[in-house]
Amino acid sequence: MRPIELTLEGFRSYRGKVSFDWRDRRLVGIVGPIGAGKSSILDAIAFALYGKTPGVGRDTKSLIHQLCDQAHVSLTFRVDGQVWEAVRAPKRKGQSGHQLLLRSSEEPDAEILETVTQEKQVNERIELLLGMDFQTFCRSVLLAQNRFADFLTATHAERDRVLKGVFGYERLDAAKAAAERRLEREGLVLASLDRERGTIEEARGRLVEARARADAAAEDVRRFDAAAPQVERLAEARRAALVEAEAGRAQIELLQGIGGSLPPGEQVDGVLEAASSAREAVDEAKARLGAAEEARAASDAELASVRDRLGDRAQLRTFEQIVEQHDELARTLERASDAHAAAEAVVEAAGELRDDGTKRAAHAREAAAQAGVRLGEAIAATADARDVLAAAQHAEMAHELQEGLVRGEPCPVCAQRVTALPKRSATAKTVTAARKAAAKAEAAEEGLRARRELLSAEVGSAETAAAEAERRLEESTAARTASAASMRSAEAELTAAKDRLAERLGDGEPRALIQARTSELETAERAAGEAAAEVETARREIDAVRDRADGVQATLAALAGELASAWGALGAKRSLGIALEELRAAYVAVGEELVSRLEAASAVGGEAGERAAASLASLEQVLLGLGLGPEADFHAERAAAGARQAAAAGAIDELETQLARSGELERAMVDAQARHDLARRLAEDLKPGKFLAFLLEEERAELAELGSGLFEALTDGSYRFAADDSFDILDLNAADRTRKAESLSGGETFLASLALALALAEMVARGGGRLDAFFLDEGFGSLDPEHLDRAMAGIERLVADDDRRLVVLVSHVAEMRDAIEDLIVLDKDPRSGDTVVVSGATTHP
Repeated sequence: MRPIELTLEGFRSYRGKVSFDWRDRRLVGIVGPIGAGKSSILDAIAFALYGKTPGVGRDTKSLIHQLCDQAHVSLTFRVDGQVWEAVRAPKRKGQSGHQLLLRSSEEPDAEILETVTQEKQVNERIELLLGMDFQTFCRSVLLAQNRFADFLTATHAERDRVLKGVFGYERLDAAKAAAERRLEREGLVLASLDRERGTIEEARGRLVEARARADAAAEDVRRFDAAAPQVERLAEARRAALVEAEAGRAQIELLQGIGGSLPPGEQVDGVLEAASSAREAVDEAKARLGAAEEARAASDAELASVRDRLGDRAQLRTFEQIVEQHDELARTLERASDAHAAAEAVVEAAGELRDDGTKRAAHAREAAAQAGVRLGEAIAATADARDVLAAAQHAEMAHELQEGLVRGEPCPVCAQRVTALPKRSATAKTVTAARKAAAKAEAAEEGLRARRELLSAEVGSAETAAAEAERRLEESTAARTASAASMRSAEAELTAAKDRLAERLGDGEPRALIQARTSELETAERAAGEAAAEVETARREIDAVRDRADGVQATLAALAGELASAWGALGAKRSLGIALEELRAAYVAVGEELVSRLEAASAVGGEAGERAAASLASLEQVLLGLGLGPEADFHAERAAAGARQAAAAGAIDELETQLARSGELERAMVDAQARHDLARRLAEDLKPGKFLAFLLEEERAELAELGSGLFEALTDGSYRFAADDSFDILDLNAADRTRKAESLSGGETFLASLALALALAEMVARGGGRLDAFFLDEGFGSLDPEHLDRAMAGIERLVADDDRRLVVLVSHVAEMRDAIEDLIVLDKDPRSGDTVVVSGATTHP
């Protein structure tokens, strides 16, 4: 695969349209600052071919420029002498586009010879054209960032997949698969012909059976045709009789419906009886209403007389309120007396509290004064103890310093290093005793100070309690004066209430007098209410009786309408009133007419049913003679016999046609067997066995040998690859000790991977393989200048071995840029971050 031209737009940092022409270019360097879009060129090549990149799998939306809704990538390349163009157009929304075009030449407007669409079909065709899948491509053609070591650290099977792809060995698999498919197809053809031969043998027996079925069907058709006129006649007679019988049944149903719409006789008698009794009930209700109204007038007169003598309920309620006021005033007086007594007790208790608080305050002040005197004495004692301590400290300063001295550290006085601690002296003991005495005096002073503060607080508390007791005494004295005034006021109001009750009710207990008047008034009111209720009951009763009478009248009118409708259904027009005797006579006449007509309709239907039954019996005898059951459909059976005759004739024709092909089939069987034998031999011959494994083993051994020479040269004779196909590392500086590739440093791993890539390219060039392009992304930054020169020399030799080969290097190493003449120089827009093409590519407006 040799790239011709790459065009991308809206892809990663390439917002505008850019084209990279690879024609007549061999060693190309892609340079620029970090983030300028160098690696994106190699990602675009991988994406155009396989629809994904080494760093991004199927998440193609992440490849679209952040300000674009879609991207467009196309790669024109040559493989096996043909020019193809792969086009990918991912979109943020909607279906992405995928195309693979076969063109007649490299020209932009060249004729399109073939078009492949749909992502799956495009990917499968690309793998077939390049002979490698995406992983193989990334291990042998495009070595992306951090992917140089993929082939070096790959498994045995993964390396074989790469070698099969680059040397075209997968064609053996394709040839073997094609042979197996051909063997399967020929086997299917042979099996199909064998089944057809068995079918022909079966056809000989089926032909005899088909001819017998045809003769039997023809006889059935003849018998059915002969009986058809008689069957039609009997069926027609039966249909006519059934129509007449159905008409009789319909008449009976009509008459029964008319009769069913009329009310039963018992109901009619009940309606007529109810109409007669309703009139009598109305008269009785009127009489009861008159008597009730007279009783109510008498009760109302008695109630008015009682109210004139005793007063109404409002006056009685006024009396009750005065009694309630009297009782409440008595309770108020009792509460005022209790409150006055309680106030007297509070005044006495408040005086005692005031006297107690005054005594406590005097005692506390005296104790506080004594504590102040003792505190003054303690302060003087503390000052004396401190003077003694200061004199002792001046007498033996070394003793004080000794407390902070540490052997090996500088002295705080002379700054010299302390080598030995001074011994304690007698004066030092004096200082210690003075310090203890001073501490004891200070503790005593502190205790007396706390005692004085406590007594001072107690003085304040006692004075506060005395003041509070004085305040409560004043308040309780005022409350006692107020309670006495309230008690006198309650006594006066209670006396006034007693006078009012005596004036209005007279002598006696007030509540008993009110109860007697209330009872007499209630009796009169109850009698008046009962009389009014009786009048209301009588009125409701007469209304109900009138409603029932009206309902009976409506029922009579409805009955008259039903009878008139029944006569109308019988074809007679009559109008009826609601007179009781007239309605009774009309009901009887309708019943007699319905009975007469029902008898006539029953006679007609019975005679027609007999004729239909006779016709059916004759028809069943005809069907029995034809071998059919009584429920059989003659016309269907006749049509079925015709169908059986036609089917048998068709089967005979088909079987005779099959038997005519027996000779042709035998010849086809001989030819198919020969083709099957040939396909089987071809599939056996193409079985890989150990042949492909031998080829791959040879390729791996040669790759290891050739790569070892390059690896040793690139590392100054430090490393080679193991002689087997494990591609483990031989450390020549450690007695040829074998190491795993994972133990190499980053720069050593890059050199080992580069050695294998160069060796693989050289082997492909010798054998005419498919690798006409290599893409290397970074990795050179881990090399020192000397090894960088050697790596570059190896790459230049890779280009020199084949003038058709294209090698593209991505790097930001200055030495690499200086060593390559053909450069694609990129930069980055500082504001937008978009790629800016400086040289080596074509931008489009």
